[in-house]
Amino acid sequence: MNIIHLVEVVLFFSFMIFIHESGHFFAARFFKVEVEEFALGFGPTLFARKWGKTLYAVRGVPLGGFCKMKGGDLSSNSAEEMNAKVPEQGDFLFTAWWKRIVILLAGPGMNYISALLLIAMLFTFSGEPMEIAQPLLGFVPPGSLAEKAGLKAGDLLLTVNGKAIDNLNTADDLLPDYGKSSVVTYQRGKKVGTATIERGSKPLTDWQASDNGLLKFLATLGLGPAPADTTNLGIVEKQDPVVGQAVLGNPARNAGIQDGDQITKINGQKISDWSELAYVIRNAQTDSLQIEFIRDKVVHVVTVQRIFNGYFKAIGISPVDNDKPVMKKVSVFTAFADSGTFTINMSKNLFDGIVKLFTGQVSLKDNVAGPVTIMRLMYQQASQGWEDLIHSVAVISLVLFIMNLLPIPVVDGGQILLCLIEGIKRSPVSVKVQMVYQQIGFVLVVGLMALTIFNDFKNIFLEMHNHIR
Repeated sequence: MNIIHLVEVVLFFSFMIFIHESGHFFAARFFKVEVEEFALGFGPTLFARKWGKTLYAVRGVPLGGFCKMKGGDLSSNSAEEMNAKVPEQGDFLFTAWWKRIVILLAGPGMNYISALLLIAMLFTFSGEPMEIAQPLLGFVPPGSLAEKAGLKAGDLLLTVNGKAIDNLNTADDLLPDYGKSSVVTYQRGKKVGTATIERGSKPLTDWQASDNGLLKFLATLGLGPAPADTTNLGIVEKQDPVVGQAVLGNPARNAGIQDGDQITKINGQKISDWSELAYVIRNAQTDSLQIEFIRDKVVHVVTVQRIFNGYFKAIGISPVDNDKPVMKKVSVFTAFADSGTFTINMSKNLFDGIVKLFTGQVSLKDNVAGPVTIMRLMYQQASQGWEDLIHSVAVISLVLFIMNLLPIPVVDGGQILLCLIEGIKRSPVSVKVQMVYQQIGFVLVVGLMALTIFNDFKNIFLEMHNHIR
């Protein structure tokens, strides 16, 4: 573990929290709301100093922070009691409802602005990614959705549902939602054709199909095993079957296959594309594979034994990484304009993803992560270079922006909702309603926290026991 990268991760994680809380702080002070404490981190106080009426503190656990405003706590006084009293200057709850909304919006707003500035900085100093790979189909597996739609290897995809396709890795609409379809236009030779990719209804999980009423109820909450969905889209960009990495200690490396070798045959079957190579290896009838490859214009033949990697039978090789885009230099003005487009589109995608999580279109159990996974991701990005780290910080800042606007009591969005209701009905929301609202939110948040922590450690366990790719 590189201590420098670890320090970078902690600093940037703290930066995201600091930016968020500073938004609340400056908006509060603008509306003359007093801030009792502005803290970075949780736990024991490492450093604290009071300027004016505010205590500024740095605490021992750099995984959060807070901006404690005067009169902003309902724990000792109800909303009705607060409303009945003569307003005291500087109290948060005595401030007009619309001013409180501005103060609450300022936190996630600063996360959005910081993401915008970070991406603009990346575009200015490192350039913008320029896609050069055409969305040219590689091997199309038999039985896949693409094969059923009539698509073939070598097809150049043009549009999906009317939108131009620049890169197959980002063309999310190619895989339609359950029970829906996507219309794809493609070019084959000199002819342009149309194909309709259709996806069946969402398969039931074991709990959903169970006769046990409790299991069925838990399944409606998104708990239990994921559905056994064997859907294979079958759309992958064409890529030469050249070994990018033969993992040390795994069958391919032990048999003599090295990085840079071009595989030409497996068990006598010609291989022309990496996706075809992967399909043949996973679907071979025997674990013993005869692999022919070229190294320095010399043909070699070795026998490799497949082993189970936790997901499927594999030999421990991965393709050449062709995802690193070519960068083009842009002006500062173009960088800021394109950064705005990037953050808007990314925010839309994140919001759509959250909607799909809570509507059951994607598994909540398998697609949420906690702070451990986030910091591990940031560490991986830091080890790859400062550009990757800055990019991940910007994306996580946008995640914080979206998450804090959700109508959940413990985040800003929940309090904004209460302020909006207060503005509409011209009186505070009743204590009873607030209590029920907060209790429901507490249960949801505790459940979500437990799920994220479980997923964090599950992912660590799987990575420790799954080294073959």
